[in-house]
Amino acid sequence: MMLAEGKTIGIVLQKSEANSIQGLLTPEYEVSPGQLFLIKDNNKLSLSRLENFEYINEFYDEKIPIVKNILSDNASFDLLNMNTAIKAEMSIIKRYGHNSSPLPGSLIKTLPEEKDENFLAEFYSIKSAAEYIRYGKLAGSDIPLLLDLNAVTMHIGIFGETGSGKSYDMRYLIYLFSNLKIMGKNTALPMIIIDANGDYADFATINMDLVSGGRKWVRKYVIREPKNDTENRLTIDLSLFTPKDLADFIISLKYGGNEVNSLQSNLLDYIISQHDQKEYNNLLGKEEGISLIQQEISSNQSLKELGFSTSTARAVISALEIFKDRIVKRYKLVSNSSSINESVLDITWKEKGLAIIDFSADGSPGVDIPTKQLIVSYISRLLLNYLTKAKYSGSQRLIAFVIEEAQNYIPSNDYPISANITKESLVTLATQGRKFGVSLFLVSQRPAFVDKYVLSMLNTFFFHRIYHEDLKYVMSASGGLPESLAKGLTSLDTGYVIVSGLISALKVPALVRIPWDSRLGSYAGSVERIDRVLIEDSSK
Repeated sequence: MMLAEGKTIGIVLQKSEANSIQGLLTPEYEVSPGQLFLIKDNNKLSLSRLENFEYINEFYDEKIPIVKNILSDNASFDLLNMNTAIKAEMSIIKRYGHNSSPLPGSLIKTLPEEKDENFLAEFYSIKSAAEYIRYGKLAGSDIPLLLDLNAVTMHIGIFGETGSGKSYDMRYLIYLFSNLKIMGKNTALPMIIIDANGDYADFATINMDLVSGGRKWVRKYVIREPKNDTENRLTIDLSLFTPKDLADFIISLKYGGNEVNSLQSNLLDYIISQHDQKEYNNLLGKEEGISLIQQEISSNQSLKELGFSTSTARAVISALEIFKDRIVKRYKLVSNSSSINESVLDITWKEKGLAIIDFSADGSPGVDIPTKQLIVSYISRLLLNYLTKAKYSGSQRLIAFVIEEAQNYIPSNDYPISANITKESLVTLATQGRKFGVSLFLVSQRPAFVDKYVLSMLNTFFFHRIYHEDLKYVMSASGGLPESLAKGLTSLDTGYVIVSGLISALKVPALVRIPWDSRLGSYAGSVERIDRVLIEDSSK
């Protein structure tokens, strides 16, 4: 094995199991649980992970009477420091060209600095590193974690509490996926982003150059009048929904979006079903169309025979009025020529584009969660239809769908909102979409509130610092993390992330440091340092 070696910082003392060893490390080298090291046993190299460590000293034992005397004598501190070592518990995660375990006396070395493509191919035991994505640096080293683009359709979860660096990481990933180089050609992963707070809106304006390396098309969609040439007004096509979907959604608006009266929904489902699906945009997307449905309900003499009372009919008419006032008049959301359609998806694919659905207070002022759910459900249906048609026509295509605040669209039973209109379509997207070219990115600060079945469909995770309450859900969803990484999840420093799953060329969970880039860290709606802003403002 010709793999380069780093600096020797310790020695193996013993091994307890086939993949578990104990050693001593020099205290001058700063270490952290989850960090990777090379073990050299004669000419055999193994890659190991630090699971746990403690500082020990041959002269110090807290139980002996001399402790108080040692602490009262300043000269003793130098002696203690000279005889301190790090006792390390480590596990072997990879062997290079052999099957044995390191013997006592083997050397513990840092990871080397070399990171050219030949070195990376040897380090990761792959044929070539050229077409992998270089993501961050393995903690304590200068070696990038390689990401396999071919695993992207297996779906990805990015989780972390507020302030943990989750959104910056997603911006960093978008940047990497926007500047791919494959077989010498610049390209990008086509993406549609549900932008909850305007974290990515600048990619369509002042920071477009960050994502245009492999892209020829970037657009932002808003639910208001466009302010510039990079914005489009967002409209949708109701013909993609079933009568039952639309009935449930319209009735739920009457109850704040959190429940559905089944009798009222059944009545509206019956009325809508009497019309051709192609008519839905005119029927429910225009004031006169809704008035027509209301008239059909109020004048239908056979409703009583079907088991619907007059009070039920009145309630449905009232729900339609709420739908008209909000979706049709206020948001002007429905159109026969929807602004996001198969032609837009075709452009997104061919131009390797980036479509940003801006749900922020600026891009979609006052828009409620149920309306956002209707839009997300529409896009998920449109996306699956488009990619399915492409696949069956012999043209494989791929589009990533990034959903911020995923708990609002596929909530668990513990989360106090209803999302009937999105949940079923996103479950379908998660289970069937991968074979047609859908890459689902779910981003959330509370993985405990994301549907457990959908979480089980994810095969790659980027874990930032999480809340204690979310730890068991993270462990369950990911299939478990090594103790060295799991116990640090609730206190992980901003800028660090644990990457686990199929997309990682390392094939085991890894602690990664994400590089800071001021342009990726500053975006519309973000204030990085309030104190500096106050000083700058006062000096004007």
